Amino acid sequence: MARQGYGVWAARLAIGCGVGLVAAFLAFQFFLREFAEKSSTNTDLSRPHADENVGPVDAHPLDPLLDFARAALRNHTEKHQDYTAVLTKQEQVNGKLLPESKMALKLKYGDRIGPDAPRAVSVYLKTLEPKSQAGREVLWVQGRNDDKITAHEAGLLGMLTLELKPDSRLAMTGNRYPINEIGIEKLLVKLIEKGERDRKLGPASIRITENVPLGTKPCRLMEVIHESPTATIDDQTIAFEFFLAQIYIDIDLMVPLKYASYSWPKTANAPPELLESYTYQDLVLNVGLGESDFDPKNPAYGF
Repeated sequence: MARQGYGVWAARLAIGCGVGLVAAFLAFQFFLREFAEKSSTNTDLSRPHADENVGPVDAHPLDPLLDFARAALRNHTEKHQDYTAVLTKQEQVNGKLLPESKMALKLKYGDRIGPDAPRAVSVYLKTLEPKSQAGREVLWVQGRNDDKITAHEAGLLGMLTLELKPDSRLAMTGNRYPINEIGIEKLLVKLIEKGERDRKLGPASIRITENVPLGTKPCRLMEVIHESPTATIDDQTIAFEFFLAQIYIDIDLMVPLKYASYSWPKTANAPPELLESYTYQDLVLNVGLGESDFDPKNPAYGF
């Protein structure tokens, strides 16, 4: 009965858990489209050796982009073991734009969960803003504790620690994505899958601007516009997920630092409406996170 009594505020605990890196997946998709525009001059994106067991296929602008996605996945799995960042997000859920929130994020990769599957992840999130939620903490270690989230609210409510399934109704309240979608590696795998599907879709309009500042970091800004809300694949109508997408890319790290998408304007003169926005600040790769960083018994945490 006590857990049910705390059900409403517990539902908010997962805000920010299923974030970014599904968004990161979309972000990389747009990043790759940008390379399609540049592929004629970017020799770094030349195609690798063809698989001798695969027959010839028709050329497509997305081909070098898929090659890049696979190279980025290899780079990430071979070189990056963990990362920390300050994540700022704002999402539209059930037609309502929620307030902006800022969280400290830790993510560590573990062993592969299958021969062709991405690595398992451990995740820690602590809300920094707004002040009314500051101190809220969420832990999720894939494969541990029956894959449940361990979480507590800020303030006096933090005395009670709850465990929730990532895709449970309470955990998904106020979220676009569950926490088990998090992780750049998982999202790159999805990027490749979706890129192969998008290979059959029509082109988007793309604008590219170099050296756009994001805080103190110079980035490549790519903006993608879908002129039509749908495309056709094998006589099936597929809806695009956004009208306008903006992605700020750290070229040196091969990582998107900010992604925002907008819906189609409701009228000809109306501005597009924000669907989701994710910004990674102070991103640090390979910081050497340990088991204690994902242990609720860590004395630095409030579980």
